[in-house]
Amino acid sequence: MRNRWNEIYQQELPQALAAIDEVKGVVLGFHSTIDGFKRVKAEEVERILRGNPTLARKVEGKLDEFPLEINTPADIMRGLLYSLKRGKAFQLMIRREETFRWTMDNFGYDQLRMGGTSGNMTNSLTPLGFPLIVAYANPLTLQQAELFVESNRLFMICEEEDKFVLKPPREAYQGEGIHAIHWIFEYPAGLKISWDDKSLETPRANRFIAAWNPINNKLKITDTFQRGLLSMIDKFSYMLVAGYHLLSEKYPDGTTYLDYLLPTVDYLKKLKGANPDLKMHFEFASIASPKIRSAVIEYVLSVVDSSGLNEVEIVSALRDIGEDEIATEVEKEENSASYLEGMEALLSCTNLKRLQLHNLGYYITLIRKDFSSPERTRRGMILAASLAASRTLTGVIGGRDEIKKGLSVPFSEV
Repeated sequence: MRNRWNEIYQQELPQALAAIDEVKGVVLGFHSTIDGFKRVKAEEVERILRGNPTLARKVEGKLDEFPLEINTPADIMRGLLYSLKRGKAFQLMIRREETFRWTMDNFGYDQLRMGGTSGNMTNSLTPLGFPLIVAYANPLTLQQAELFVESNRLFMICEEEDKFVLKPPREAYQGEGIHAIHWIFEYPAGLKISWDDKSLETPRANRFIAAWNPINNKLKITDTFQRGLLSMIDKFSYMLVAGYHLLSEKYPDGTTYLDYLLPTVDYLKKLKGANPDLKMHFEFASIASPKIRSAVIEYVLSVVDSSGLNEVEIVSALRDIGEDEIATEVEKEENSASYLEGMEALLSCTNLKRLQLHNLGYYITLIRKDFSSPERTRRGMILAASLAASRTLTGVIGGRDEIKKGLSVPFSEV
């Protein structure tokens, strides 16, 4: 079986790479930011908990409750420990500046790198040689611009003398500074943390994301990007959309998530109307609020063609559509058969034509027959898997020659 799969990869990866040249362009919105990468160390977590008994007491009573957002230092520790205890990926938004500063003072970061779903996808796609890529970042400061890979095919939409122009990120930036940062707390399997009479050990490697992004908290897309993209949308074959996890249920001014979610849906409809051939993919990300998730399923998934989510996000989405029994089975079994059943339930209650689940070690893609052939879909997955393997080997996302090196990575028997 391994030899057969090797043959399939050897035959189909060149075809997948060649298909990139058939794409007109790709646009990515609405979420590029700066990530503060932080390797979780037991001694640091223990120091914080042991050094602040009041904080520890607030955390200890709620270790099995996941907060919807981060307002206090106790919330960030609860979210982190919840993820560590289960070995599951979660993401929460930091809503108060004093908590952002507390996190910076107590954890800091090991490294700054490109963050945000759109930003990461931009840097993954650009080296592949797509003819045109347009990305979105707000604010695009010098520090953010420098995190985009350099390419003569990657641009931002700018406005000059009442005309929309495309400029490379390093020419389009305005101002300097870090106004938003998403902490990526990565941890290994077997990490042991003890404080007072409490202890835990991580069952597997994963990450917890705590994001401070007040500028994009309402997901207000800049006027320049909206009007500029609409004026040139015929240049693109694909659009990838993300960022709805930045929304809050309620805001101090009395508005709610729907006041900002619905205008983005209307905008996506306008883009579709201007270019009916445009294929849209929505990347779910970790949305803690059931209300916001339900609105995304109802409104966003009714417009886009495709969506992607992970093993945690699908369980939440299934509960949101009332499929509690399937959600419980997926959460309990955690195998490809149960995930596929859950994906089928989610696909059947939406207008989606394609749904992809990415788990630790494999992908599953479910498509409607009239959207894409099984062969073409598998070819795309082979390209993605080869890219991931080559990145493991080299530490970077390279061009087509580097991606081919991924074929040397042996297949898992599982």
